[in-house]
Order: sequence, then C-alpha cells, then structure tokens
Amino acid sequence: MSEQKEAKGNFIFDQDSKRFHRFRIEGDSGIVGTIYVPKDCGGIPGKITLDYQKKSTVNAED
Repeated sequence: MSEQKEAKGNFIFDQDSKRFHRFRIEGDSGIVGTIYVPKDCGGIPGKITLDYQKKSTVNAED
C-alpha cells in the first residue's frame, strides 16, 4: 500500500469581487495560492478539501 502525502494549511479572506469571494491559501512547506468561491454558492465553506488529479493522457484530437 502506498503512503499518501498530506499538506495542511488555512485559507484567509482576501477580498470580494462582483461575483466571487477571494481567499489566500497558506499551507505546509511554503504552499501558497488563491481560491475563488462564487458568492452564489450558499455561503463560505468552513473547510475545503483538494485532491491531486493527474493530467489526462488522452489527446483531445484523438
């Protein structure tokens, strides 16, 4: 069984735009980023879980 790596962090409110709430992501090992949550999604989530998804190996032209 392979060991899964996990990074944890926080998302902090940054600012609002017309349609989105913008949050800064700050995580373990220097992970940084931005996430946009639509204002019409029914509220700000208390927790966001992300899973790594590899790029598809299927060529779009095939």
